[in-house]
Amino acid sequence: MTMPLLGMSRIVRILLLGVAFAIAGATGLGAQQVAYAAVVDGELDSATQLAVTRAIARAHERGIPVEPLVAKVREGRLKRAPGSRIQSAVERLSDRLAAARAALGAESSVDEVIAGADAIAAGADAASLRALRAASARPIAAPIGTLAQLLASGVDQRKAVDMIVALLRRNAAPAQVLALGNLVESDVASGLRPDESAAFRLRGIEGSLSNEGDLKAAAAPSVPLSSPGGVSAPKRRP
Repeated sequence: MTMPLLGMSRIVRILLLGVAFAIAGATGLGAQQVAYAAVVDGELDSATQLAVTRAIARAHERGIPVEPLVAKVREGRLKRAPGSRIQSAVERLSDRLAAARAALGAESSVDEVIAGADAIAAGADAASLRALRAASARPIAAPIGTLAQLLASGVDQRKAVDMIVALLRRNAAPAQVLALGNLVESDVASGLRPDESAAFRLRGIEGSLSNEGDLKAAAAPSVPLSSPGGVSAPKRRP
């Protein structure tokens, strides 16, 4: 059975990408550029290809995730964007990824850094990313994604950060934090004002958290309170 040309092309590019990462992890900058050139080669002019492969290799050297950069090149090619625009888009994205990593810390996960870059593109600053990092010891890719969504919906940045931090401090699940952004986006699309929608939706999610806490408290075994600390005092022998 013959595989369609487009499908084969995608498979080859995916394989090349894996080879590129393997080479990049074991060699210096020059070899990385050769490896990444194999990934972005195809419909780019030589000058753009050289600039883009250098940018991707430099990003890898700095510890910046390169998957989004490669995806940005593919997106530009699919849209038949001019080489100069593809190069500019890759460089700007690389800068946002670097800024996100600097704000979130070197130990941040790839998902967190990518989400941070998206938030910066939506208008977030480094202080907002640092505030989310300080609010929770758990992974914060979802909260950062919610910040980006709220900003894109028109919510004030300070208010958006405060709302997300409030949920994190109450141990809201990632799905509950994401729900805030999704609901506000839907409300705004329906014509509601961003800040009013965000405040209303936050109260609803906080209410669900309170109900969950009440249910857990009701399900917990009761403890006698006949002595300090809730521990029963030992009975005296006659």
